[in-house]
Amino acid sequence: MGDSSLEQRLRRAEERVREYLDRYGGELPSLDILLDPELDEETMATNRYPGTVVVRETSVPESVIAHELVHIAQGTLEQFRGFRLLYTLLGEGLADWVTKALYPEHEVKYQAGYRLIELLRAADEGAIGDLLRLNHLPLVPEDVDIILASPHLAAYSRDLLSRMAGRIRDSIRTAIEAGITDPTFVTLGEEVRAWKFVLDGRFDGVRGESRQGGGGVVWI
Repeated sequence: MGDSSLEQRLRRAEERVREYLDRYGGELPSLDILLDPELDEETMATNRYPGTVVVRETSVPESVIAHELVHIAQGTLEQFRGFRLLYTLLGEGLADWVTKALYPEHEVKYQAGYRLIELLRAADEGAIGDLLRLNHLPLVPEDVDIILASPHLAAYSRDLLSRMAGRIRDSIRTAIEAGITDPTFVTLGEEVRAWKFVLDGRFDGVRGESRQGGGGVVWI
């Protein structure tokens, strides 16, 4: 890696993030940090499985490194840009929420995701720990029908999931029968898990507040 100040920032961020996530049962693997000047201009930092933070410049703020550590702890699955998927919104919101708690000066880039986590945590503080383990939320085939029947389901997600409903149910059945726990096995499993989580009854009040547009959250 070759930059001692970058390594020092990683270790400071690691200590703070580990301590914060420990109260929610979150864990971090062994960590490393790499410099890659070829990262996209709009990408200050990213992460690579299982525990590597990749930065474009050595001057990257410590809080940005911490943000990536939260993604590593959750095992966030790669997604395309934007927030058409609720899974992406939750992942970015969680990373910003934890980082802002540890680094008050941290600039929250995606206010909608941050606000959503704020609302979920207000309804149930345990939501933070559950979101850290979102990739492993158990699924059953009936979850697809329950989600599609919800009036709160966003139009984009409804269209996406309804077109793939049969395949999603089949992959869930196969995963259960074969004992497969890999979160990438179920077709669109990340989005099904995200909606199953948010549509839980403990967040009924959150959905009502979110639909009023508070903080830009209009997905639920």
